[in-house]
Amino acid sequence: MQNIGKFSENSRINTVIENILGELCPFLEEQAREISELTAIGKALGTGKDIRALLKMILSIARRFSRADGGTLYLVDRNRRKLDFHVFHNDSLKIDEEPGNINLPGVPLYHDNNAPNLSNVSSYVFHTGEIIKIDDVYRTNQFLFDGTRKFDEALNYRSKSMVVIPMRNHEDDIIGILQLINSKDPSSGNIIPFSKDAQEKAAALASQASVILTQQKLIVEMKELFEAFIKAIAVSIDEKSKHTGGHIQRVTELSMMIADRINKNNTVFKTIRLSDDQMDELRIAALMHDTGKITTPEHIISKSTRLETVFDRIEVIRTRLELFKTNLKLMATRKKLALLDQSCKEEEMSRIDAVYTRKIETLETEMKILSTINSSRAPLSQDLIARIEEINEKSCEVSKVPYLTEDEFENLCIIKGTLTAKERDIINSHAQLTEKILNKLPWPKKLSKIPSIAGAHHEKLDGSGYPLHLNRENINIQARILAIADIFEALCAKDRPYKGPMTLGETVTVLKQMGEDHLIDNDIVKLFFESGIHIEYAKRHLSPDQIDL
Repeated sequence: MQNIGKFSENSRINTVIENILGELCPFLEEQAREISELTAIGKALGTGKDIRALLKMILSIARRFSRADGGTLYLVDRNRRKLDFHVFHNDSLKIDEEPGNINLPGVPLYHDNNAPNLSNVSSYVFHTGEIIKIDDVYRTNQFLFDGTRKFDEALNYRSKSMVVIPMRNHEDDIIGILQLINSKDPSSGNIIPFSKDAQEKAAALASQASVILTQQKLIVEMKELFEAFIKAIAVSIDEKSKHTGGHIQRVTELSMMIADRINKNNTVFKTIRLSDDQMDELRIAALMHDTGKITTPEHIISKSTRLETVFDRIEVIRTRLELFKTNLKLMATRKKLALLDQSCKEEEMSRIDAVYTRKIETLETEMKILSTINSSRAPLSQDLIARIEEINEKSCEVSKVPYLTEDEFENLCIIKGTLTAKERDIINSHAQLTEKILNKLPWPKKLSKIPSIAGAHHEKLDGSGYPLHLNRENINIQARILAIADIFEALCAKDRPYKGPMTLGETVTVLKQMGEDHLIDNDIVKLFFESGIHIEYAKRHLSPDQIDL
């Protein structure tokens, strides 16, 4: 009998334990689930990139915490004049939509007379900072729920219990409103008032969510500011020279067109795909690739004639030769005056006039030659160089002032283009200066290659480029794309002061030859033309008479 009693007592204890565990397990499971969901929010704090997805997750978890059938998450607009719908959920109506899909208007925070709107519950919470709990929205006179009633009528729904919670950032400013509706009893499924526990959990979540949203918005705003700054720098570089405005924008456009085609190609480039971060690196590098030109004197960037500095020195030479012509006329006059008392003076005077007229005509001819050479965009022939050398050896008969200074002679003898070797070195140094300047910026890891990409846009695959003479192995795919875009734009650009624009056909020929000579990436060049990027670009940016393909 004793053993039977002990067995019975043990059985009762086991039953009690089982009952306790039966009641405790769901509670523990619920707590574990809530901890897991809070952990998910915490992870989003460090890794969330999509604010919209983050908002949906916040509202979803808040609803689970409070067993709400539906909910809305508002954010205060930039001007702090209204609350914008950002996420709207309702399980009974099977709604999990962004507001643009259901055409919900924003909630005004002020009346037309700028008085605070206190008749709408979400606006009231914004102005007062209070948490509002309503057991039945149809049985309260404190707020107007006309919009809620219309919504219910349209969708055959019954809004009842509600809790509205302000979302405060670290500066205690309200940045949004979390509104939950129709808490459900887990056993019966009936609509019940929101419990204090549910309200506190939702409020805690709103607080954490505010921190997340503030950080994410700051990240977005900083990125927008950074992008705007980069574009402002690019515009300022283009605007520095009236002749090359738009070059940076066009090179960036071309670079991204090429990169996009590479990502879509499944033959030659089937193993290469630029990630979103690499696309960002390329785009920003393209926008910044001419940053070094900030230090390049404008008169060199815009040098349109061989003698141009801050002004065109052909006018100095013209003035000098006009003085020489005047001197010749004075010399002729003096010689004729010396003959006034002599016989046969008319014949001698005619001879003097003829001699000096020929000298003046020679001066004028030489001035025309120098002026033509100065403004010509064609390469100089050896005959023209010999003619310049001949003129350079002359000087004024009276003062012995040379026709040309040493610097004028050097500039007029430029065989091709308008830049001397020294000026070309100054221009070329912009690539090295670009990398040097960009390396001073604290780039994030995912954009760390921007300085090297931007600084390599004049490098060649055979090591003949500048400034670092990199070879194929040291020039990555983004730098190769940028180099091709820069060359193509420069060849057919119609706004260069020192050369005429090439036709599209001529540009294609040059680029193809560079590819075959392994100066630039021939695979990219082939894709560039086979995909029709050049035609697409030409229709947007070239003159009709340039498009000969």
